[in-house]
Amino acid sequence: MKKLLFFLVVFYGTQSFSQINITKDPAFGNGGIFTADFSNSQTILNTNIIVLPDNSILYLINSTEKNYILKLTPNGALDSSFANNGKLEFQENNFMNAMLQGDKIIVCFGPKPSGDDPYEGSKIIRYDHNGILDTTFGENGVLNEVTESINPQALSVLVLADQSLIITNSDSTNAKKFTADGMLDTTFGNNGEISYSYHFPMGQSSNGKITTCDISSISSSVFSFYDLNSLETNTVLNLNQHSCHHHNGALLQNKTNLSTRMTSNGMVYSVFEYKNYPLPDFSRLIVIKDDHLDSNFNGNGFATSEDYEQFLDMGFSQNQFIILNQKGNQKALNAFSTTGNALKINNNRDFNLLSGHEIELKDNFILVNSILPDQNQNLIRVKIEKYLVQTEKLSTSNTSLKKIEIENPLRDFLNIRNAEDAESLELFSIEGKKVLESKNDKKINTAILPKGNYILKITMKNSEHISKKLIKN
Repeated sequence: MKKLLFFLVVFYGTQSFSQINITKDPAFGNGGIFTADFSNSQTILNTNIIVLPDNSILYLINSTEKNYILKLTPNGALDSSFANNGKLEFQENNFMNAMLQGDKIIVCFGPKPSGDDPYEGSKIIRYDHNGILDTTFGENGVLNEVTESINPQALSVLVLADQSLIITNSDSTNAKKFTADGMLDTTFGNNGEISYSYHFPMGQSSNGKITTCDISSISSSVFSFYDLNSLETNTVLNLNQHSCHHHNGALLQNKTNLSTRMTSNGMVYSVFEYKNYPLPDFSRLIVIKDDHLDSNFNGNGFATSEDYEQFLDMGFSQNQFIILNQKGNQKALNAFSTTGNALKINNNRDFNLLSGHEIELKDNFILVNSILPDQNQNLIRVKIEKYLVQTEKLSTSNTSLKKIEIENPLRDFLNIRNAEDAESLELFSIEGKKVLESKNDKKINTAILPKGNYILKITMKNSEHISKKLIKN
């Protein structure tokens, strides 16, 4: 009797995936690179990048002696129309940060220890877009000592949709609300104070809800989401109570929130580093959506790095996450889709870099920010590299080369046809236990498997995953 084979034909139809291509932008700076050197008497401590709506760049530089803001044109040259030939120089060496308030630039200096006094020197200054002091803000352009706390070790400024400000410190005093021009808004809350127990607002989503992170919590793992006008209506998310901070059911104790960012629609994503000997060091990208861990991202809301790999920073654009990572001395970029699938960059997992501690991701480019040592290992040079990003949405169709035929029901062999684009094949029991694995064999021995239902997971070379239910009689 002739044996009959029945095949399940899987048509991909309009199934699509992302292919990311990254190349250095030769039109930016000098061959894709902007650099600036500072004197040997000062050490560069930290640098940050702000990209303006016209793609010009504010480059924030903290050093042991002074602080600077450089403005670069979109093509990576100093903008001579900004401040003093493209540079704002501050005598203060307090930690400095900045943010945009419409077309204004808000510069804030966190407090620092001073003699026997706990902390002092916090202030906020506003500049016009051309780097000139805006004297209509606060008192002649400045808000001094905006945190009266006895121990204000950090300062946070959030610009709301109406351009008003929420200013918070890391101690127990309440946040304060200021008008757009830097006056205490005494009509709000308790004479301008916001009586809410969670500090450090990170952003305001398009629906008006404010997201905060409590830095006094273990590793900054407690997030809160609230309506400014109804503080009772809020959601508190403690990541320590979820699997993202656990390993084999046990809470990971030594963890650090390296970076947290927020999109305009309220999605929050954080990079955490874990050091829990004897476990290998590792990192996780954690995604929060609608005030909860995003279960659509990798099924559990987080993606884990390889062993001994550190995620340093990340960005989100065009429905994909780009991660700056380090393994050993090697820096690199890699990527994830919004469903948590690893995406390939230039057909590889990693896009290797020579340096980098921060990235800024926009729709069609990435800026990589670095602090570099000189020949004597003094940190006196800063660098920005610009890479162009092309995300191709490729799709497969039901042609003979782009469909997979799988014998179903199974017998002694799993026979697969037209799977040339598959990277690997994995067979799982219905309970989720992996029972077979193959590197794209056309014929897999399944004789030892008992009768029952199975799930076949096919990983394509583009990192897209496809799963199908199979039966063995």
